[in-house]
Amino acid sequence: MKPFFFGLLALCVLVFFNASTSSGEIIMPGNSSDPVVLVGYSSEMEQEGITCVKSQYLYRDTEWINRTLEYKYKMINHDTNVDQEEKTTIKFKVWKYCDVLEVGTKTWLVTRSGGNYTYQVRYYDNTSLVLSNYIRNISVLEPCSLWVKIQYANNFTELANETFHKLCRKPKFVGYDLRACQDRYNG
Repeated sequence: MKPFFFGLLALCVLVFFNASTSSGEIIMPGNSSDPVVLVGYSSEMEQEGITCVKSQYLYRDTEWINRTLEYKYKMINHDTNVDQEEKTTIKFKVWKYCDVLEVGTKTWLVTRSGGNYTYQVRYYDNTSLVLSNYIRNISVLEPCSLWVKIQYANNFTELANETFHKLCRKPKFVGYDLRACQDRYNG
């Protein structure tokens, strides 16, 4: 009787889990309410002088998630260095039954990453997210970015790190200096 009961219990849990995940949305750092930071990207995506890239949740508008995209950059004009901060709003959605993230507005993210409006979700867990250009050929590595919840900026999962380094073209880990970036945004 016990094996039957545990088998039935396992089946009920499986059905409940499948029903709740297939009818619900994908939850990952980008579409949660947690702040996320950019800690790595393909070296070809590097923009000289841009640091402290961070995104904060604003609100949800039906299927679209609205977030800020904040970064600092150093602008060099003749003999002076000028530190600037930029903050813009982006909106995106994660397609329900495939791992695709769609950007809804033309922003810095679209402009700086080659004008893409769709990205392939290569990996995600509760703390990190690896995005790449849409995969056109499985034998060609695409440019990627590695985003993590701010509290895991320097301590994310080994699987996220491995995915980033093995599936992305010329991956470059840049980290996120919590103290320096926090000081930038607070004052």
